[in-house]
Amino acid sequence: MSINPIDLPGASTPVLTLAKAPLPDVEKARELDWYEQVELRERNDFSYRCTVDYKDLPQSGHVAHEALVDRVLVTATDMSVLAEWLFVMGGAVSPVDLPSGQTVWTLATSTWTDSPRFPVVPVFVSVVQSTDAPVMHEITAAVTA
Repeated sequence: MSINPIDLPGASTPVLTLAKAPLPDVEKARELDWYEQVELRERNDFSYRCTVDYKDLPQSGHVAHEALVDRVLVTATDMSVLAEWLFVMGGAVSPVDLPSGQTVWTLATSTWTDSPRFPVVPVFVSVVQSTDAPVMHEITAAVTA
């Protein structure tokens, strides 16, 4: 027997929404041809990697990233990765409670640059952990209302 998740009882919960976070310009991305999209993703990947190297941010172990045409998404399995990005680069944190007893913590920040050739790129660092797990005071203090 198959269960349709839309037919489940209870209220719907928005997942992975960011309060006051810059939204990607999806329409602009659709107007770009394949080559332009590849160039932007490579530029954003380069900006991300330079930021990680120059600022000595966590990059190995349990950290993965994906460069898109208008932002970089970072997923980590350890809250210390989000804490390090917050400490070094600043930004605002948005928690989203999932119905499974987990919370997604997302830091909205950006890359570092000293060159007009490589503009600042939005970076979103996310960590999922148990809703009842303790969270550092510095992270909860950076939560946007």
